[in-house]
Amino acid sequence: MHSQTPYEALGVQKGATEEEVKKAYRKLALRLHPDKPTGDAEKFKEIQGAYDILSDPQKRQNFDQWGTVDGPPGPQAGPGGFPPGFNPNDIFAQMFGGAFGGPRGPQKRPNRDHDLKITLEDAYKGITKNMKITIGKPCLNCRKQCQACRGSGMQHVQMGPMAFQQPCPQCEGQGAMFTGCDSCSHKRKKLEQLNLELKIPPGVEDGNTLVAHGLGEQPVRPGEEPGDLVFHVRVQTHPELMRQGLDLVWSTKISFEDSVNGKKIQIPHFDGPIDVDTADWGVLDPREDYIIPMKGFKQGDNVGRLRVSFNVIYPYSKTKFKLTREP
Repeated sequence: MHSQTPYEALGVQKGATEEEVKKAYRKLALRLHPDKPTGDAEKFKEIQGAYDILSDPQKRQNFDQWGTVDGPPGPQAGPGGFPPGFNPNDIFAQMFGGAFGGPRGPQKRPNRDHDLKITLEDAYKGITKNMKITIGKPCLNCRKQCQACRGSGMQHVQMGPMAFQQPCPQCEGQGAMFTGCDSCSHKRKKLEQLNLELKIPPGVEDGNTLVAHGLGEQPVRPGEEPGDLVFHVRVQTHPELMRQGLDLVWSTKISFEDSVNGKKIQIPHFDGPIDVDTADWGVLDPREDYIIPMKGFKQGDNVGRLRVSFNVIYPYSKTKFKLTREP
């Protein structure tokens, strides 16, 4: 049976550029990785070996000239056709940030999310929320190492020549079991009450997030970092005003006569009502917005406007028309 060359394994021509080789490898690796439904451990191993050769200029030159990555004479390739000391998982970790490998460095616990409802006026002026937060910290005094995974939180799974890791089902990936002790009143965790002062700046928008660092999910083993508490701002609708970008918008009805002759009106606003004589704007056009500058939302040095629009109510004609049929 004809064994594939590295070029054939990746499906590229012999003169392929470095970028073409990398693109071909990424496409195949994402499809063939054993963690994927379309995965194939043997083929995945082949393309990793091929990429190791074609991504290294010296190895590629040796292969093109001598048919072997080491050139003549030199050490022979290791088992499976890989160069000596080659670890196929190293390439995948470099290419995809270790997405399918084990954790690297201090591991951060997951964040927790919380919807924070505020009024449109709060969003305009900014507001400080004083909140009481309860944090449940697992009791590390009664933490017992999980025997199933020996404290790693992961279990090894062998699939042919490839070895993978998955969260330990016994401890749910925590690496330990919490038995309860006098220190935690046998509750297996300690509850800590915190007063949180959350400052919401003027101009905040619906969907913005505010982060309280370290108040998310707490460490379950030494060396872990706590997650964050993420507040998602939800701005409630206002009965009279609405927001468009940095602008405040107010709409009102006005009679046709008043739209021509002018009328003194009072516009609601978060800084206090604004008195306006519409005669200053001339005959009102329902298609136009009338601008009061510097009365919108503030974000840094940017300030929006207050836009006023009018729905002109035209007089209703009471004239009745009688339809007659021609003979």
